Formats: sequence, C-alpha cells, structure tokens
Amino acid sequence: MKRNLIIFTLLAVTVVPLIVWLSLHRRVDTKKIVDNLHLQFEDISFISLDYQADGRNRFGLNTNTISGVLHVGNDDNAVKYNFLADPYTAEIMEITIQ
Repeated sequence: MKRNLIIFTLLAVTVVPLIVWLSLHRRVDTKKIVDNLHLQFEDISFISLDYQADGRNRFGLNTNTISGVLHVGNDDNAVKYNFLADPYTAEIMEITIQ
C-alpha cells in the first residue's frame, strides 16, 4: 500500500509538470496559417508572418497570436491586409485592411 502511494506520488510529480510544459511549448504551425489564408483569398502575391508569438490581452484572456501582412492582387492594384492568427490551431482570428 505504501509502495503504491510512493509510486503514484512520483508519477504525479513528474508527469503533470511535463504535460503542462509540453502544452505551453507546442510547435507553431505556420504552414497551416498560410494554407488557411490561401483558402480565404485568391491571387495572393505576398504573405509576411511575425514568427514571434506575442501575448495579447483579448477578451480578458492572455493569448498568443501571430500577426502578419497579406497582399492580394498584383503590384499595381494590391490590397494590403493585416491579420492575427492562432499559432497552434492556425485559425485566422482577425483580418483588417491596412
């Protein structure tokens, strides 16, 4: 009984912090972000991503977002957009005209 308690305690002390650390340091999937932008817009000529996932306070929550710039159209008539994306799910959260 005492041995099982010691093993359970050791597992809890090592596994729980490991799971928390892995969830906080997930990989940022920028290819999915670019693919989602191509699904929403046609004739994209330029995409720029800020790879530093910056913490922002949105709706009372501290969130990590990736910001970027998107150019749609050719050089003469290019429309420029700013966007915010979730770095882990690659969801485009906000798009505004620059």
